Amino acid sequence: MPVEESFTTALRSAADLAPEPNALAFAQGAATRGVRRRRRRRAAVLAGAAAVAAAVLAAGSLPALHGDRAPAAQPRSSVSGEYMRDALVSLLPSGRVTGAMGFTGNEGDVKRGPSAVVDLETAHTGGQISLGVDRIATPVTEASRGAHCFDPSERPTLSCSRTVRPDGSVLMVNVLLPERSGAGKVLVASYTRPDGRQVRVDTYNRDGRPEPPLSTEQAVAVVTSSVWDVTFDGVRVTDPPKPGVTLPPTAALHDAVAKLLPSGAVAGPADGLAMPGRVRLQVSLDGRTSWVTVDVEPHWQEGEQSDPRGTFESGRGPELTHTADGTSVVAGAHRESDGTDGPEVQWNAEALHADGTRVTVNEWNGPDARTFLPGAPALTVDQLRALATAPAWRG
Repeated sequence: MPVEESFTTALRSAADLAPEPNALAFAQGAATRGVRRRRRRRAAVLAGAAAVAAAVLAAGSLPALHGDRAPAAQPRSSVSGEYMRDALVSLLPSGRVTGAMGFTGNEGDVKRGPSAVVDLETAHTGGQISLGVDRIATPVTEASRGAHCFDPSERPTLSCSRTVRPDGSVLMVNVLLPERSGAGKVLVASYTRPDGRQVRVDTYNRDGRPEPPLSTEQAVAVVTSSVWDVTFDGVRVTDPPKPGVTLPPTAALHDAVAKLLPSGAVAGPADGLAMPGRVRLQVSLDGRTSWVTVDVEPHWQEGEQSDPRGTFESGRGPELTHTADGTSVVAGAHRESDGTDGPEVQWNAEALHADGTRVTVNEWNGPDARTFLPGAPALTVDQLRALATAPAWRG
């Protein structure tokens, strides 16, 4: 496979593998926005990479595998793409490198830390290995990006381990099962230090062989290597918290939802990730049981660049209504595919309160967060609307 094609495949695959915190926004509008966001993100990454791809390919021969030492650190604030490429190659097991590229993270308008992508063929397996460095907001908690297990109901997972080291750093290793026939397992390892410095490696076999090109031990050795210490200069936090804004913890959200449910409804325990601002649980009423997720986003702060009301109401059409207290709300039932006459499989209500607090409630029938089955839901659309617009959510 040509290096250009191999690199493009790696970037697309990495974009597909990256979990998003609110992956349950699947109802009408929410699902469309999610797909569009992912497409824009992938397009932006590819566009940024294209500008330097020719230069990398023109650089000559690929770096030697297992050199005597890692390449010398760069004396400037941002390491070169060559350093990222050579450093990653120097840490890989014996094999044949068929493609390798490194990037500074400053290409185009894409905001990311330096990264590298390598194609590696070994005696028993082979595939692609992508690595990137980032800074995340501190303090690092179980809810921090890259510091928690993937949600097994959203992405089939074989195993996940989370290790907090004596210095407070967090080592995560997720082994993901294939999502389609003929694909192999995917291994994602990340190493996050208490100051927010994070290294992540994704490795998978695109040719259908079951094992990725790196073992768990090899992936851990890559992300914890000291060769990445020099790569963080100039890398800024990409998800800074809003001053004075605190997301409600999952336990508090669960208690709030249980109190706001209609009479006779029973709330099951919280399930899935312990993500602040989000809770998922099963709700039973009149012999019916459905999954329900509630996401609460903090209220809009004066001085931010735009009022969220215009964005929330844009393109909503006749579905948009307003309550007497000034809350904007959109609620409805949705079919498996837009424009079809099939059965309804998703129900949702989104509300933007007068103080800017945004509440999204999603409901579906099925064994997990990826399977939507027809059938009467536990809560009606009107009950979802009442839940989303409840004054109790306001800050």
